[in-house]
Amino acid sequence: MVLAAAGCTAKKKETVETIENIQKREGIPVRTMVVRPDSIAAFELSSGTAEGYYQTTIGAGMAGRIAAINVRVGDQVARDSSLMVIDPDMPQNYALAKTQYDNAGKARDRVKALAEQGGVSQEVLDQVDAGYAAAKEGMQSALKSQFVLAPFAGTVVSIDAELNNSVDHGKNLVTLAKLDKIRIPMNVSESSINRYKAGQKAYAIVGDDTIPGSIEKVSMAGQSVGHNFEVDAVFNNPGRILKPGMYVTVRVIVANKAGVIAIPMETVISDGARKYVYVIQKGIAKRTEIAAGIRGGDRYEITSGLAAGDTIVESGAGNLTDGALVKIVE
Repeated sequence: MVLAAAGCTAKKKETVETIENIQKREGIPVRTMVVRPDSIAAFELSSGTAEGYYQTTIGAGMAGRIAAINVRVGDQVARDSSLMVIDPDMPQNYALAKTQYDNAGKARDRVKALAEQGGVSQEVLDQVDAGYAAAKEGMQSALKSQFVLAPFAGTVVSIDAELNNSVDHGKNLVTLAKLDKIRIPMNVSESSINRYKAGQKAYAIVGDDTIPGSIEKVSMAGQSVGHNFEVDAVFNNPGRILKPGMYVTVRVIVANKAGVIAIPMETVISDGARKYVYVIQKGIAKRTEIAAGIRGGDRYEITSGLAAGDTIVESGAGNLTDGALVKIVE
């Protein structure tokens, strides 16, 4: 019985095998993928504050009191609509300018009638015409100053004055924008500016919405402070998802290649400046140096070292050495 027990123990010891021994015999388990031609797009991320494609803030043309506010935020207004009325501090207001214009018109008509009869010289007629033109210009200037008019058709996006409050000349009163199209100016670093070009595809990220657009303008000169460059992205905005004042992240496609070898970044092993992958050949892992091109999301373009049809290790490379036997698993 003692001899039989000893024999069983020895048999058990003989059948115990380490994971290392199993892997030497059967191979290190890895998942693999076959390299195929694909497309890859590289992008840059930047951000900026959205504004209307056409947007302006109208200031007070004269000092006075806000006598009327004719619009509310969100109102759609036509060109030359009266947005506000200022009761001027100075007597030079629209009513006075209009009276001067009317009087200048009557005087011109009288002088013209006399001129037709030869009663006045051309010099006098020219002087009267000049006075009429000046009066007309003064009336129009007073009109625009006292009656805050919309310079274009658009949407009232902010009102910065209150009824009956006094305002100084130049104070911001109302901001008007065209919201069917939005511009997002972005500050881009000097290290990235050469990747941007007019016409590139751009995508504005707003919550779960991704709005397509394009790069319209790339500045040729940087700022003296910070050395950043302005890049303008433009987006159609029919649903009014983009609103002036929003701080928006923009993804710009700066490179796009088709028919290239592109592999997941997780398959690449970095060793200093060099990059490697493991290529499987007849069940053996061969450590292969590669050269990477553009990066698109979580993938690298591979410019050398791999060919279409190669099988590479997708996961499990951390356990491998050059020449290791592998066992391919699902």
